[in-house]
Amino acid sequence: MTGRAIDAGLRRRLWRVAAVWLALVLCAALTVGTAYIPLGPANMAVNILIAGIKAILIAVFFMHLASPYAVPRMVCIVTVVMLVVMFALSGVDFYTRDGKAGRPPAVAS
Repeated sequence: MTGRAIDAGLRRRLWRVAAVWLALVLCAALTVGTAYIPLGPANMAVNILIAGIKAILIAVFFMHLASPYAVPRMVCIVTVVMLVVMFALSGVDFYTRDGKAGRPPAVAS
């Protein structure tokens, strides 16, 4: 490869990183801006949507999930599955309590 081809590839990657960074900064500014707009119950939904967009941008570009290698995608899948399991277990624990000093309900015999 010539020095010019390496420079072009590096320049392309730098532009991509700069574009993703700018998109993340704009999403952060949008999140701050929505805090001052009275949207009622939709405010939470809009901010969660913006947070999801930011998470996808970070995952795809900075965690290299768009790369041809399977290992980053496998790690991400395992992480998401474990997160879902933890939320499910927390939900089961929460909904099986009777609300008296944090003790689980008595088992009827």
